[in-house]
Amino acid sequence: MRKILAFVKVQVSSNVILKAKPEESQFFKTLRFAQGDNSIIPHLTSILFLASCILHLASSVSLAESLKIGYVELQRALNQSATGKTALEKLKNDIEKENVILKEREEEIKKLEDELSKQGFMMKESERERKTEEYRRRGRDFDRYKEDTRRDIMLKEREMTARIVSELIKLAQKMGQEEGFTVILEKGEIVLFASDNIDLTDKLIKRYDEQKK
Repeated sequence: MRKILAFVKVQVSSNVILKAKPEESQFFKTLRFAQGDNSIIPHLTSILFLASCILHLASSVSLAESLKIGYVELQRALNQSATGKTALEKLKNDIEKENVILKEREEEIKKLEDELSKQGFMMKESERERKTEEYRRRGRDFDRYKEDTRRDIMLKEREMTARIVSELIKLAQKMGQEEGFTVILEKGEIVLFASDNIDLTDKLIKRYDEQKK
């Protein structure tokens, strides 16, 4: 019998937004790749451009005195906000349900395999051929269902992440306007260092949770 991988179990362990210590979700990786971040040249260009803009602003004493910079970690806000946790829990439950279905199907195929292995030589040729074809068909159906499930889970994760991140970005922009920030950055790969004193993530999470009540 072909080895049948329990996909969802692999997905749970490798899916970054379900880990105990959340890392970067697939949405952020996909977004940066689509923007050309697979090349170091545009990445460095972005850093240099951003640095030059800030240095230009800070070069003027009057501007430096009024310069107000903050940053947010959208990934942390996604994972720690009440909405993000709820969405994450729902995604986890969906994965667990699919785990049960895949396990049941796998056991059915294994049972058929054992039957063919132990009793196949005693069956009539027509019966053995019928069982063999059924075994192959179930294996194909299982592989197809497994792949469809994988795509559905990934799509749900991307849609959930994109929706929440979009709302977080709009709220961060609103905070910047209301509180007179010159610039609010996303602490990703572009920001090499930033003091915790200008970290607005906790404030963003608090306001986002209040907005969703």
